[in-house]
Amino acid sequence: MKLLEDEYLTAPVTKLMEQNLVILDDSACINEAAKEMKAKGISSVLVRDSKTGAVTGIVTERDIIYRAVAESLGIFKVHIRKIMSTPLVTVNKETPCVEAIKIMREKGLRRLPIVDQGNIIGVVTLMSLAGNRPLRNIDLVELEKPQISQGPTLNCPYCESKFDDKIELSKHIDRIHLGSGLLEGDLRKWK
Repeated sequence: MKLLEDEYLTAPVTKLMEQNLVILDDSACINEAAKEMKAKGISSVLVRDSKTGAVTGIVTERDIIYRAVAESLGIFKVHIRKIMSTPLVTVNKETPCVEAIKIMREKGLRRLPIVDQGNIIGVVTLMSLAGNRPLRNIDLVELEKPQISQGPTLNCPYCESKFDDKIELSKHIDRIHLGSGLLEGDLRKWK
């Protein structure tokens, strides 16, 4: 949804949420989660406790890569409960976008499920909040996590690569972690 520049930060997260949700039981295997992500064109699945029925965690593409593949876990045998991020951090449907960005920054998150009367109704992502805002020049380097540097060196919040200035770091995040051209305002492949 297109928001005017002055509406963006105060708009509720529901204006930018993704409603394409997948919820899997914690007993599902990792490959099932990956198949669902691919089939639905999403980057995460929510995890439901098979005993209580409550949604208790989230598994992202990054979890699969770093916690399963890099650790040589058997993706056809290991359950997603082993690699899920928990406890699940959520926001209420009325939460303003600026508050969601602050929560993501403080907790080092890229996704926040949105809750309405105890039910998850969508997910807001860092990409939906900041990545699609070329006019605002929202600097993902500042949103992701505070930079602690000595001298001119800045660290990438994703891979810890070092850069001398914020512009180069922002270009690196765009090229390597988000996709070429996005931060420079080229939205052709994202439409």
